Amino acid sequence: MPPPGHDGDARVPLRARLHLAFLTTRGWALFSCGVAALLLAWFLGRRELVNISIFLLATPLLSAAVVGLGRSRLHVRRGFTPDPVVVASPTEVTLTLHHATPLPAGTVLDEQLPPDFGNSPTFASDDPGDPGRPGSTAGTAGGDGSATIYRYRLRPTHRGVYPVGPLHARLTDPFGLAVRPIAVDRPSPLTVVPPVLNLPVTGVLGSTGTHGTATAHHQATPENDDVMTREYRDGDSLRRVHWPATARHQTLMVRQEEFQRTPRATVVVDTRPGPYQGSYIGFDAPEEIPNFLGPAGSTTGCFDWIITAVVSMGAHLAGQGYELEVLDETAGPLADNAAPAPRAAAGRYAGPDAAVDLQLTLAPVSLKTEATPGSPEADLPAGAGFGTGNGPLLLFTGDLDADQAAAWVHRVRTHRNVVAFVVASRPAGTVAATRIFRSSGWTALPVDPGTAVADAWLELAAQERRTGTRARP
Repeated sequence: MPPPGHDGDARVPLRARLHLAFLTTRGWALFSCGVAALLLAWFLGRRELVNISIFLLATPLLSAAVVGLGRSRLHVRRGFTPDPVVVASPTEVTLTLHHATPLPAGTVLDEQLPPDFGNSPTFASDDPGDPGRPGSTAGTAGGDGSATIYRYRLRPTHRGVYPVGPLHARLTDPFGLAVRPIAVDRPSPLTVVPPVLNLPVTGVLGSTGTHGTATAHHQATPENDDVMTREYRDGDSLRRVHWPATARHQTLMVRQEEFQRTPRATVVVDTRPGPYQGSYIGFDAPEEIPNFLGPAGSTTGCFDWIITAVVSMGAHLAGQGYELEVLDETAGPLADNAAPAPRAAAGRYAGPDAAVDLQLTLAPVSLKTEATPGSPEADLPAGAGFGTGNGPLLLFTGDLDADQAAAWVHRVRTHRNVVAFVVASRPAGTVAATRIFRSSGWTALPVDPGTAVADAWLELAAQERRTGTRARP
């Protein structure tokens, strides 16, 4: 919708506003000449002018009928390289047009793009390159004119799932008298994901175990299949002697049964709009997050910092051996309103694909429209939904007052190691929550959206060294 006071028709041609765009300027000029010739024939009484006027009037109308009733045999395949694309990185869009016959000369193709991407590229069949957009190229596939390939580049500046397309073709007759705009295909989703920032290995949150990874070892029962052997030591029971290994090594060997347990970390993101509203200027100004698969949402600079931090820190912890559970303030999966990644289930991420899964599922995540019944203000039992294990919990929230911060402490106090990132554009917005969190034994970091994620990660490590806090995997 145009802003108040803006004339939405100021830039729309008169022919389009009057729904007269089925003829080109040349066609309307010819039709006007026909009307003038008919009037002259009536005033002057000249029969030959009547014949000329009929020809001038009928020619553009017949051209419009032929163009309007004709069937389009265009088929479009759209591809992105790469897909998904990281914010502020370029992606090349390839349009492959399949057609039974070569496109008529002068056929104009318009690719519809979201407003965030700027001007839409325009191609013409007799001039494949787009001189107005550097880097646009075109070619012919197959050598028989049956397919035409157009390429152009995009550099998205914000995350989300954008609709790219449809491709509009303006079909004209050979004389250029009539025009027919048609949508050749449907929009294609382009996923723009937040970046995964490299974080230094600091040993924070117990992310480096005894062997450089977070995987912990625990004694198991003899029935466990993960059996290791070692040399016999004084005091070992003879029932633990492993006779096959003893025969192989020619020395007495005993079973050393162990099993590996993957440690888990919980990430909680506050998605209520209240903590991020602030003054609604600068980093607090709301922006739209497009979502091709659902309704569009909103975000702010502070919330975008949180999404980037969750993706980066989550990928770092997953690389150190953690299994992640990413939740919102209601203890439900954060990406419930987004398309789940192929390998992620119920908000859990682990293994070498965790970084990509986090990027895909968190790309369209936005602030909720209103406070939910499961928000921290509700009277819920402590730790409800967030588990009671020994793994660390990372809480990301915004500008909270003392009561809201105390509500968070009431919910998650059963965790032994909680790290809270309080993100606000104004330093005063982090004071109350930081004081409440630290007085409850948590590690709390006040952060503004201009802080580098790596610097916040290093500051977290510095605070843990000063306080001696360390998670137990």
